[in-house]
Amino acid sequence: MNFSDMHIHLQDYKINCATDIINAAVKIGVNRFVCAATSEKDWQAVKDFALNKRIIPAFGIHPWYVGDVEQGWEQRLKNILEQNPQALVGECGLDGLKPDFELQKEVFDVHCRLAIELQRPLIVHAVKAVDALNCVLPDMPPRFMIHSFNGRSEHLRPIVQNGGYVSFSASILKNREGQKIIQNIPADRLLLETDGPYQGPIKGEEQTPMFLPELLAQIAKWKNQEEEELSAQIEVNAKEFIYGKQ
Repeated sequence: MNFSDMHIHLQDYKINCATDIINAAVKIGVNRFVCAATSEKDWQAVKDFALNKRIIPAFGIHPWYVGDVEQGWEQRLKNILEQNPQALVGECGLDGLKPDFELQKEVFDVHCRLAIELQRPLIVHAVKAVDALNCVLPDMPPRFMIHSFNGRSEHLRPIVQNGGYVSFSASILKNREGQKIIQNIPADRLLLETDGPYQGPIKGEEQTPMFLPELLAQIAKWKNQEEEELSAQIEVNAKEFIYGKQ
């Protein structure tokens, strides 16, 4: 089976070496890693990781760090995206647990417009922001992904109806509606990620792509599908999200 880790922060590992993580993951079939930046401070690190052709960079401003943006950031973001034509837009989005929500919406809107203008996929962080997200879903770029979805089952419908993909990490395994959510997501909208080094199944331990086979196994069980069949479908989804339908 082959896997794509659709959201990982290789630049944030402290205990594990990112190069070792990638090499070990490749041996178990993880062939693609979407490395997401969270602020302008780590754009260069993400760009450097993408010298490895298995790593696809994503550049953006995470909603936690909108207060740190400096004048001209919009043009600098556009510049680095244009300089890296394989790059995705993000991580960006909305987080109702954090301050500056109006500023978050302004910054997120810039990302959405850039993704449309440059015809790039968009990686969206959405926490406690259902109403605000639903308001902008009709105006999202053709390819957008809600990363590490861990909401409620009724939150899925507007995302899917507006053409969105939904990516799951280990957090879905602890969701009381996890099985219902997985059963309700169309197979062609489903993606997998680790959000490493964060959201590991064991508190205090860094998450790595080595967890993806275990995550797939539980999701396949909930969907009542063979692992190989589901893995193949998810890989088709990953390629279509990143590269567009060929």
